[in-house]
Amino acid sequence: MRRRSRERYSDSDMDDNHEADPLDKKKEDKQESYNEEKSEKHRRTIGRFRIMVFAAGIIILLLLIIVIVVGVMKKFEKIPPCSSGQTVDLSEPNNPTMFHDLTSKEVEGLMEFLYRQKDLNLTRPAKAKVKSSYIFTAELHLPEKADAISYLDSGSGQKPPREARVIIFRGDLLITKIMEIVVTPLPNPTHFTIWKDDIPFQYRPITGPDYGGAIERITQVTDQKARQLLQESFGGSLLNCGETCLTYKYVSLMSSAVSGRDRRLYWFWMSQFVEFYILHPIDFAVLVDMDDPNYSIEKVWYNEHTFDSLDSLVKQYNEDKLQKKHLLFPELSETLFSRLYRRGTEFPKTSQRPPISIEPDGRRYSVKGQHVKYMNWEFDFRMSSTRGPQLYDIRFQNNRIVYELALQEISVFYSGYKPTQMFANYFDSTALIGPQDKGLVPGVDCPSHATYMPASHVLESSEKVITYKNSFCVFEINTGMPLRTHHSFSPFHGAFYEGLPNTILVLRSILTVVNYSYLLDFIFYHTGAMEVKIVSTGYILSTPFTANAANFGVQVSDDINGNLHHHMFSYKVDIDIEGPQNRYRTLDISTTASPNRFNPDPNAKIVQGQFQVSEKRTESEAAYKFNFDTPKYHLFYSNLKSNKFNVPRSYRLLSRGMSKQLLPEGEGNEPAMAWMRYQMAVTKRKENERICSSIYSGLDAKSPVVNFDDFLKDDENIVDEDLVAWVSMGVQHIPHTEDLPVTHTPGMDLSFFLLPYNYFPEDPAMGSRDSVRIEPKIYNNPSSGVKVTGFDKEDLQCKPPVNNYQQAVEADPGILFESSDGQSTSI
Repeated sequence: MRRRSRERYSDSDMDDNHEADPLDKKKEDKQESYNEEKSEKHRRTIGRFRIMVFAAGIIILLLLIIVIVVGVMKKFEKIPPCSSGQTVDLSEPNNPTMFHDLTSKEVEGLMEFLYRQKDLNLTRPAKAKVKSSYIFTAELHLPEKADAISYLDSGSGQKPPREARVIIFRGDLLITKIMEIVVTPLPNPTHFTIWKDDIPFQYRPITGPDYGGAIERITQVTDQKARQLLQESFGGSLLNCGETCLTYKYVSLMSSAVSGRDRRLYWFWMSQFVEFYILHPIDFAVLVDMDDPNYSIEKVWYNEHTFDSLDSLVKQYNEDKLQKKHLLFPELSETLFSRLYRRGTEFPKTSQRPPISIEPDGRRYSVKGQHVKYMNWEFDFRMSSTRGPQLYDIRFQNNRIVYELALQEISVFYSGYKPTQMFANYFDSTALIGPQDKGLVPGVDCPSHATYMPASHVLESSEKVITYKNSFCVFEINTGMPLRTHHSFSPFHGAFYEGLPNTILVLRSILTVVNYSYLLDFIFYHTGAMEVKIVSTGYILSTPFTANAANFGVQVSDDINGNLHHHMFSYKVDIDIEGPQNRYRTLDISTTASPNRFNPDPNAKIVQGQFQVSEKRTESEAAYKFNFDTPKYHLFYSNLKSNKFNVPRSYRLLSRGMSKQLLPEGEGNEPAMAWMRYQMAVTKRKENERICSSIYSGLDAKSPVVNFDDFLKDDENIVDEDLVAWVSMGVQHIPHTEDLPVTHTPGMDLSFFLLPYNYFPEDPAMGSRDSVRIEPKIYNNPSSGVKVTGFDKEDLQCKPPVNNYQQAVEADPGILFESSDGQSTSI
């Protein structure tokens, strides 16, 4: 082979004039073609190999990534979820604690017992009428405090029996009345006692049979007599209305103190039935006699005028003897201002999610039934059907600070030119405050990591417990504000930094009473301090625009006024400092002038502040009305316990929600809310003075069933007695355009605090592991390096929870919405 090759090369070197052999030339061409073909096959083989190597590399890389991801995921899956930590047990207990709401087993036994009592003559809910005897509501009745404390503090002994307080409307009697009875013992009652049985029947609040019957009757009568007037004036009708429906929904109660008559009189407002109807009022209302079985219409309001009857109005309307109203039924685009959905210029510019709160090592509180433990705190909570959220036996470091902390009443008094708001003085307990605890939405109403708890009620519509989901939430959160912080001022003062983030525990409920929503918080601090906060939001109550209402409200849209109103709230604070025998004193701050010995002028004075201790000895002395000229501290203490400086161990009550009720005492409905005359009143606790308001307040102002003024009339001694502080707060609200579509929360918050005052030898939060300290390794020598305490767990120790509320509410709308029969889905 080599020889042939040499010969070929030799031939190629021949002289150019020498003529090649044709046969050799043919062989040579064939050889070259073979070589080229072989070379091409070789290149193709190498290309395929390279592709295979590259593909194999990619596959190996992908497999490596998958292995890494799987490894990371497996490692991540080993991290427990952030909902771990302390335990939460929300199951209904077989042996409920003293303060736990009625259980389903107890309600079942209660109902079986009550319907066996022939002298009560009870009618089942499905057949209940105004003229029948039926159960309006039932809830837990607490034992006497002395018995409760004896059991709680002894750690043994006989637990007081579980009891229920039941309100029964006796419309079946010749002389109708309202009864309140106490049924005992639960879950298998054997007898009941009368709590009250002399409450006038006309004082009963708005009820299903009443309200439903009145709405049905006045709707039929109004549509029959004034259908044409309504269509021409307001673009719709009450019945057979298609997409242009008008409706009676809202009511204003006229008590006998206002009307001068011993009748239950309600003004029923009419609105265009769109979302949200309260922002679409029309200038039409009727005054209904609720004591008349036929719900007769006594007065009619139309286009800023009053008429004695529907017949009179329609006759004058048809004869063109009055000024007619012309208001078109709104198109969808015209109702946008009242609807709650995203609109306007969107922000932020990109879809960035807002910050969220997490519990990196799991929850640091526990819940068992309705008992909460957190750090040094523990307490019981419940939702009263009549009065709303309540807390009991609140302890810090196992010392009771408060026996009972309970919402008493929410009132809103409106002002207006039209009767619908002129008489709109609302006491929300008349609609039952507790069942207004709407389902809380994770990630909005409370953090996603919060624990959500239900509340149960016994209402006139059902013989069984009605349970509302997500009525309470409890969560721990960093407020973003340090609880304390200090950086040394200069090297002369030493080199150090010490701070403590302010993490708090919040127990929250949100009550939606028709148009307004109220956020109610109970807040617990590491310092032993407590805060009670309430915030208003929701829709304003509007009236059709009229120039005559200039002094009562503000025009906030083309056709509506937002009217002046006063939100008012009452709380009961049964304080127990070192036991139930307490005293109340104030530290009164004033000024004093004394000779200035360091001034050459012999007449020179130095004026400075001072304070003096003022011990309150009677209830009249302890009825407090705020005065800027007389600032003071309010202190509660036991005379038996002092600190080492012989200063009483006290708790200070500080209110940041004070508001003055401007109505004259005794005028109109004011007597029904006599608690609002004072920013705080301190009374001797009595078992027959458990609450300062009642569900009858909307109509009983002439002779209140619970008259807070009577609490003070006997002017009892309050020295070394079991004391109750009745705290009132409020805010005046003049609406503005930014209240549309709903009022925002900033600036609408009110609160009061219970603050330790010489109660501890130092700040008890000094023991918190959350604190951070940074200091030089060598005292006051930063160049020596620094030692840091408190930043040892920056990495997450658990997986943040996934907010799956959307899927949950899609699967069970009862979490958020009531069913068509007015009941929540029961758990």
